[in-house]
Amino acid sequence: MASPAKPSQLLDYGARLLHQTLDHLSVVSPSRLYASIPITSDLSQGFRDITFQDMVRCSDFVATLIETNIGRSTSFETVCFIGIPDLRSVAIFFGAVKCGYKVLFPSPRNPPTTNASLLEQTKCTTVFYAEEVGPIVKQLLNVRPELRCLTVPSFQTMLESHGEAFSYEKQTYQTAKNNPILVLHSSGSTGLPKPIVMTHGTFAVLDNERNLPEVSGRTKRDYSIWDFPGSGKFYHAFPYFHLAGFLSNVKASSPVLGPPLQPPGGSLLKEIMQHQKLRALYIPPAVAEQLLQEPQGIDFFKSLDFLVYTGAPFSPNAGKQLIEVTELVSLYGSTEAFQVPQVVPSKEDWAYMEWNPTFKLEMQPSEDEKGAYEMVLFTDSSTESMSALNHNMPGVTEWRTKDLFMPHPTKKNLWRYFGRRDDIIVLSNSEKFNPVPMELHVQGHPLLAGALVVGMGRVRASLLLEPKPHVQGDERKSLIETVWPRIEEANKLVPGHGRILQSNIIIADKPFLRAGKGTIVRKLTEQSFKEEIDALYSQTKLHVPAKLPTLRATFEHEAVLQFVRSIVVSCFPAAANASNSEDLFSHGLDSLKITELVAVLKAGIAEHSSSSDVSWITPEIIYLHPTINQLTIIVSDFLNSGKVPSGSNDVARISNMKNIVETYTRDLPKRSEHSATSLKDSSFCIAITGSTGTLGTYILSSIVMKESITRIYCLNRNPAAKQQQESLLISRGVPEHHLSKLHFMTVSIGEPQLGLSAEDYDRLLQDVDLMLHNAWKLDFNLSLPSYETPYLVSVRNMIELSAKSKKNTRICFVSSVSAVMESKSTIQETPALDFTAALKLGYAESKCVTEATLTAANQTSGIPVTILRVTQIGGSTVRTDPPWPTKEWLYPLLKASKSLNLIASNIAAIDWIPIDQAASVISDIISSTPKSNDLQVFNIVNPNPVPWQLLVEVQQQRFGPQAKVVPLQEWIRKMESDDAQKIAEPNLKAAVKLVSTLGDGRDEVKYATEQAVGISKTMASIKPIDKIILEMWFDQWGL
Repeated sequence: MASPAKPSQLLDYGARLLHQTLDHLSVVSPSRLYASIPITSDLSQGFRDITFQDMVRCSDFVATLIETNIGRSTSFETVCFIGIPDLRSVAIFFGAVKCGYKVLFPSPRNPPTTNASLLEQTKCTTVFYAEEVGPIVKQLLNVRPELRCLTVPSFQTMLESHGEAFSYEKQTYQTAKNNPILVLHSSGSTGLPKPIVMTHGTFAVLDNERNLPEVSGRTKRDYSIWDFPGSGKFYHAFPYFHLAGFLSNVKASSPVLGPPLQPPGGSLLKEIMQHQKLRALYIPPAVAEQLLQEPQGIDFFKSLDFLVYTGAPFSPNAGKQLIEVTELVSLYGSTEAFQVPQVVPSKEDWAYMEWNPTFKLEMQPSEDEKGAYEMVLFTDSSTESMSALNHNMPGVTEWRTKDLFMPHPTKKNLWRYFGRRDDIIVLSNSEKFNPVPMELHVQGHPLLAGALVVGMGRVRASLLLEPKPHVQGDERKSLIETVWPRIEEANKLVPGHGRILQSNIIIADKPFLRAGKGTIVRKLTEQSFKEEIDALYSQTKLHVPAKLPTLRATFEHEAVLQFVRSIVVSCFPAAANASNSEDLFSHGLDSLKITELVAVLKAGIAEHSSSSDVSWITPEIIYLHPTINQLTIIVSDFLNSGKVPSGSNDVARISNMKNIVETYTRDLPKRSEHSATSLKDSSFCIAITGSTGTLGTYILSSIVMKESITRIYCLNRNPAAKQQQESLLISRGVPEHHLSKLHFMTVSIGEPQLGLSAEDYDRLLQDVDLMLHNAWKLDFNLSLPSYETPYLVSVRNMIELSAKSKKNTRICFVSSVSAVMESKSTIQETPALDFTAALKLGYAESKCVTEATLTAANQTSGIPVTILRVTQIGGSTVRTDPPWPTKEWLYPLLKASKSLNLIASNIAAIDWIPIDQAASVISDIISSTPKSNDLQVFNIVNPNPVPWQLLVEVQQQRFGPQAKVVPLQEWIRKMESDDAQKIAEPNLKAAVKLVSTLGDGRDEVKYATEQAVGISKTMASIKPIDKIILEMWFDQWGL
């Protein structure tokens, strides 16, 4: 066995082993920060700091897991990991290396056949994977059924592990530098991707960049920039296998991660920067430009040391703005060679790169592109410590990168990245894909001479089709329709971001440009069609195919069903996995796809209908009929009888609500004989669902402090809720001794017995006096059927629990005023039994039918029920608290108003309650629960409403005189226009939908609040919303 590495050896830059350095630093600096990760997807819940000691514990947990399942390796065999962007990949890497393996990290976006090829090339037979990518692994098994696939526990499980330190053989750098530890892969420019095997020596190159010779009179620019004096944090927006995840080991900086299942974007980055002090960003230009477009977006960059971007160029306008407030750092590198060291250019040359003269490379004129130069790298024995090529491509002395650069027009040694010699397309968000397999498959159609995918630097890919000379007339007009099945097949050969929509296809009216051997010359052909391509991407309205799926003239139900389904799937490919009865929104249907779906439906129906008026097909129709079956019914009615569906369709809506209530009140249980007839006086136990949400956290902060409440069961989906929530409560000033009241259970509220074990469920039956049901999805795009599972199902589950409980558990349901807002008279503190009074939103209807269901349970089974009918909950009254979540409706509404200089004159009276006060009111009511089985209803609405005009005045002050006040309907029309679609705000559609449902002015809605005021001192003391608190919320948002 080799001697253990000495501490002094572990500090030698360029001569350290990653996994041993991790272990060493966890001993000498156990609390040193490795990374910061969000506690939940709701960033207002805060972040958790992961220390080096934490990462060692996680890597040792994984090492033990690997050893238990497949043993150790003595020949550096390959294991594979497929996951999501969290720290499990880092733990897997270190754990596997400690067991003697090398780790293959394939991209989850690759087609299954591509990843299967990588596994075959690396002789890998074992795949570890995160549960979240189970469907991807299932597809992989269809190609390679002999694979052994093992699920890796959550990162939270790793953190909570308490196993012994994993023992492994320590080595010196010299004895281990050539040992393989990691396998990444090339982008596959000319075929299937090739694996790139990396060694300890590879990563030592990064570590050694501190030791590169100084350049006289210049500042070095390489990975040593991540050595922040005094350490610091940076955010990166790259895949889980990106090198940024390993920087903490060899650099004095720590990454901040976003929610792993939330794609990077400007609004997300803004929210992260409101919670984290960052010194740098490492992001694609598209994300930076989205943040720049946020209100006061430029201010977020002012505190940065620098912004690193890679993968695509900045737009000149964005770059000019940013270079005035921070340093822009363009890094260049590749999987094979890593980053090429640079020196810092002058400020005005921010878009150019200058190579460190100590690095061996040449810029050689390109034979493919006039004026361009290809970078060529050279290696020999002297470059071993500074070039990753020595380790990743041993024996290669000259490496042609295939990357092309343009020189500065007047200054020497300055280079601007131009593109690849090969065919990889890089979209504006830095997503890459190889279009060749798609092109080859499509152009195999007998009517086509060629096919070319374009999209470099664009938002999405588009397709040029070159018909054969004989394709003329009607055959040419219907070409897209004829070729579409083949394009659908080809879409399966590329990642999702590279797929082609019908609205992004051009039929060429001139031949493609070809080389002497007949191959299409990509760049020259793109240049030849520049006007057509620019016109396609600049279109304000979607291109609708000239011909759509054929519908037989009989209009029989099955024919119409297939017609509708084919259109939906063509516009929204994910619908291919949805049944005809499933809500399309639950599969990811969004506003962009709805716009295309509406256009294509209109064109398709107009072609088959005797009536040319299809204006009734609107986004609202899709929202109201979100399944293929529902769309089929209304399309069939129109085609057969000319019947146009009502946007509101009240009769069907009310009937549907009644049917749902009947479903969940059928065969209501009887209370068990051992249920108590009154609540115990000695102790009071509460269970709460959704305690980790924004409101749930405030409620928990309040009730945990009450002496009368002795135990609280926190029921959440997230198994990591305990540690996250306790840390958050302590940060909010809750004394640590109060946390002993909390008991956390991981539940699935839509499953029988809440998905709990018999033992845990029995604990609830024995202990709980009151069940506060607060877990509910707030999404104005969802229809009522979308709320059945798990939410409406959970209500019946709560009823079953109460009926069986020993202490006659009271169900306390957090409802919404949206369940009753259509009422024409003062809204009393009584149950919502008038279904016409609910707003025409699935969310509001779900709250209304739940109130009716619980009322029936109270009247039929004697289940004690309390309904908390809550108004709009605003931000906190405390300036240092997190801001009102930007994903809710008001922020996107205000942001859009500012962007378009348009203010809605009147929507509804401001009867909002700040979130900290709302939580206090709920806490007061819970603490005053009666000992009877009475049904209680409380309108938790500000007793002192103020007119919407107050918010109008604040907007005018903030947005300036150029902001025009207009009636609500005019504001809505503008927000639904093409101009509004350019606003980078994903939640604007939902906000517009809500205010469209409200109508113009709701000042007349009145609420009785006597019961709530009588029971809650907080409620009685709530003051009107005023300009001071509105101004504070605007400040927190940066508006």
